[in-house]
Amino acid sequence: MKKRIVISMVCVLAMLLALVAAGPLVVASPPGASGGNGGEAGLAPGEHGLGWLPSEPDPKYKLDTSKLGTGMPLAASVDLSADLPPVGNQGAHNSCVGWATGYYYKSWWEKREHPSWDLTNDMYYFSPAFIYNQINEGKDEGSRFSDAMTLLQNTGDCDYKQFPYINDYLKQPNTTDVEAAKQYRIPDDWGFFFNEQTWGPYARADVITDLKTHLDGGTPLVMGIPIYLDFPDYDVNPSADYYVYDGSSANAGGHAVFIAGYDDNAGGPGLGGFLMINSWGSGWNGNGDVYLSYDFVQGYVPDAWAMGNRDSSPEISGITPSSAAGGDVVKISGTNFGASRRLAKVTFPDAGSAVAPGAGEATVSSWKNDEIQVSVPNDVESGNVYVYDWDSEKSNVGSFTVAPYSSGSWYLAEGATWPGFGEWVLVQNPNTDDSVVELTLLTPDGPVAGPTFTVDAQSRTTVNVNALVPNQDVATVVTSTNGVPICAERAMYVNTLDGKWGSHDSIGSPGVSDVWYLAEGATWTGYDEWIMVMNPYSDTVDVEVTFQTPGGEIPGPRRSLPGGTRDTVHVNDFVPNSDISTKVECLTPGRGVIAERSMYINAPDGKVGCHNSMGSSQAGGGWAVAEGATWPGFEEWVLIQNPTGSAVPVYLFFLTPTEIITGPEFMLAAGSRKSICVNDYVPLEDVSTLVFTDEEGQDVVVEMAMYIATAEGKLGAHNSRGSIYSSTGWYLPEGCTAAGFDEWVLVMNPDTENSADVQLTFMTPEGPVAGPPATLPPSSRKSFNVNDYYIGDVSTKVESDQYVVCERAMYVNTADGKSGAHCSLGVLSAYVGQGSSGSGASALPAETLSSLRSKYRNR
Repeated sequence: MKKRIVISMVCVLAMLLALVAAGPLVVASPPGASGGNGGEAGLAPGEHGLGWLPSEPDPKYKLDTSKLGTGMPLAASVDLSADLPPVGNQGAHNSCVGWATGYYYKSWWEKREHPSWDLTNDMYYFSPAFIYNQINEGKDEGSRFSDAMTLLQNTGDCDYKQFPYINDYLKQPNTTDVEAAKQYRIPDDWGFFFNEQTWGPYARADVITDLKTHLDGGTPLVMGIPIYLDFPDYDVNPSADYYVYDGSSANAGGHAVFIAGYDDNAGGPGLGGFLMINSWGSGWNGNGDVYLSYDFVQGYVPDAWAMGNRDSSPEISGITPSSAAGGDVVKISGTNFGASRRLAKVTFPDAGSAVAPGAGEATVSSWKNDEIQVSVPNDVESGNVYVYDWDSEKSNVGSFTVAPYSSGSWYLAEGATWPGFGEWVLVQNPNTDDSVVELTLLTPDGPVAGPTFTVDAQSRTTVNVNALVPNQDVATVVTSTNGVPICAERAMYVNTLDGKWGSHDSIGSPGVSDVWYLAEGATWTGYDEWIMVMNPYSDTVDVEVTFQTPGGEIPGPRRSLPGGTRDTVHVNDFVPNSDISTKVECLTPGRGVIAERSMYINAPDGKVGCHNSMGSSQAGGGWAVAEGATWPGFEEWVLIQNPTGSAVPVYLFFLTPTEIITGPEFMLAAGSRKSICVNDYVPLEDVSTLVFTDEEGQDVVVEMAMYIATAEGKLGAHNSRGSIYSSTGWYLPEGCTAAGFDEWVLVMNPDTENSADVQLTFMTPEGPVAGPPATLPPSSRKSFNVNDYYIGDVSTKVESDQYVVCERAMYVNTADGKSGAHCSLGVLSAYVGQGSSGSGASALPAETLSSLRSKYRNR
């Protein structure tokens, strides 16, 4: 109910009697009428809206004030008000919490991040209505700090011009408002200094020192205060620079206010007070502020809260596909893109532009805070992509190359059809329309045209490469020619006269890159390592290989690859008897290559088989490996490469079906690599692995290798790169459950709080077959034996309501001589979505990685 405060002596006496004893903190309903920023329409003199309500005393929101530090003497005064917008006016609405947290606090933080912002311009201060209107439960009866800060953490706030404060507390933000706000969220470190549940007076330990220490550290806070009837410039009271409660005046209700500083000499020597900025207009109390005495705050203020800030700069985490042609649609993933408004745009390198390269503006088809889909400009060149937000703030660099083939092509650098090598290319079409597919085979002598065929909707097709180009080293390009996306994988079965034996497999790459990282590698006795590099362009490219060992970097060979060819580097010839990671760089501007690594193993300790993986075109600060096992006969290794010029701290965590196990932590030297035997930390388990560095900019590359010799007959080795991406959808083109094939799909849920509901669908030569559903608890992994659900050639689709990571492992021992084991990371659904570049995949942005690091390390 709205009501105006009209004070008579009878009312005052009644209130005094009611407040003789401190009772439950039930706030009197503040007055309400029409009004808005800059005016008090319909208000009698002295009437102002209030609206602070007490927050629940949840201990998880209690700030750890021991971290504030009190070793140094505090300044005698602090004033942080210079970075505030003009004093605002909530009018008669009970919206003070929105003003204190959104208009003042959030504006203050963003001004600190953007010193050039002009806070007299309403595009550069933040909306109190965006906060209040979403937390007031449809009533103009006030709100809570805990609700406001939860909203700021999860949704953020948008600027005042985008969502102005008008005479409507029921108006809700539209889609653009919400996306704009997501750019300006806060971290989860907010909370209260104290949170009383009764009105004062309080007989409590000192609270003043913690508040002053926080302010002296350079950040403000907010308070919920009682407005007693002796408050300055309230009703008929005179203005005053300093407020001391008289101890007897009645309480009109609670009010949220912003605290911008303190002065130990406010009110006179030995008194002191906190600088309060009000939301009752600049005319209130002369200039909109007052000092609240230390005595008042210590004895009568029920709560005080603080919140931090999160970097709002736009950040690109990935472009899919990273190689495309003019007119193709690509997806740019990241964070803090905000909404498509004002000056927001995406630029590609455009040498033909009258402006500098990078000015080729893309046509936007959809824009969200964490994902933008754009059409690549027709005159695009390879180079740097940037996202500019609404205020033209520029993102980090996103790397882009012009595709040598049409968009929707997949590149498989490895391949051989010599005697003893059987190569198969698996093509999956998860869409609802048939796809027309063309193969091109790249040999050391140049390209060879392959077949054109149709892959039916929601099915998979297998191509025997030996039948197309026998007795060759061969790379493959798989292209959809009718615009229906597909994904591709390659499997090889090996049994040669020189002792190579087993099977290996990898998904293709959806594009070229100017750098590739290969974390795994070894050239010890019994290990034979090869790097395959593919040039799908029509012109020659130059390539440089660098090896990174536990002892540091070792230069490798330089090669020139003619157009449409593939080349092979025998690593043992350059770095014998070592663990090795590899970096492959394309030195030709505007061009890129694809790189893979294969290893053939017959070691003195009994390891046998072969394994292969495509490289990683990105290093990152957070990696997930879904597959892993340490049961008898399974030996698992996680390989970590540091391709950067600085040492980085590395932390490992292992996720089993039932628990999280903390792994090792160590410093990884620049240009080096380290191997971790998972069996030493998690024996006798199915296990997934998470690898983190300490902070943004500390990047590594991660792979997993397993060596298998079980009592039940599984024998061989397999390997897969880790993933810096999580996704709500994955595709696994390869798969077989015929006699002698044992196939497993491994799904990992890295989220520490949310369960993931997962659904599998199998895509066969005859069409889709429903697979099992499952729920994965937070921080867990689950294994699905595909043989239990279908027999034959099979691709798999994995769908989830949460972001998960997915791999597939196969163990082979067939009557026709195929043997060994192979494994591969899945294909992100973002690459294969029909009619767009997909959805539901995201590299972990900096703030998500920071949150995960904190949750795993402090669990």
